Amino acid sequence: MNSFYLVGRIVDTVDMTKTSNGVNIARVHLSVERLNKDQEVTNDIFEIVLFRSLAERTFKEGQAIAISGKLQANNYEKDGVSYYNNQLIANSIYVME
Repeated sequence: MNSFYLVGRIVDTVDMTKTSNGVNIARVHLSVERLNKDQEVTNDIFEIVLFRSLAERTFKEGQAIAISGKLQANNYEKDGVSYYNNQLIANSIYVME
C-alpha cells in the first residue's frame, strides 16, 4: 500500500507555481514531531506537494494540518547525469485549527 499520514505544522511560506498547462502546484514544508532513540521529541521537516484544488487553498505558517497522500519516486536524466528524488503527494488535507 502506497500511502502516508502526517500531522504537523507548516514551517514557512507556501511556494506556489503553475505548470505550463496552468495546473496549480504548491509546496508545503511540514514539521512533524517524533521521538528519537533517547525518547526525546525531535522534529522532521517534510516537503509535501499539492496539486490543483489543494494547491489553491490558503495556508499560513504555524498552521496545524493533517495530510494524507502517496509517495512518488521520480527518476530522470539531464545532461548525462541521473537524478533521483522522492516526493510526498497530498491527496487530502484537514486544517486542525
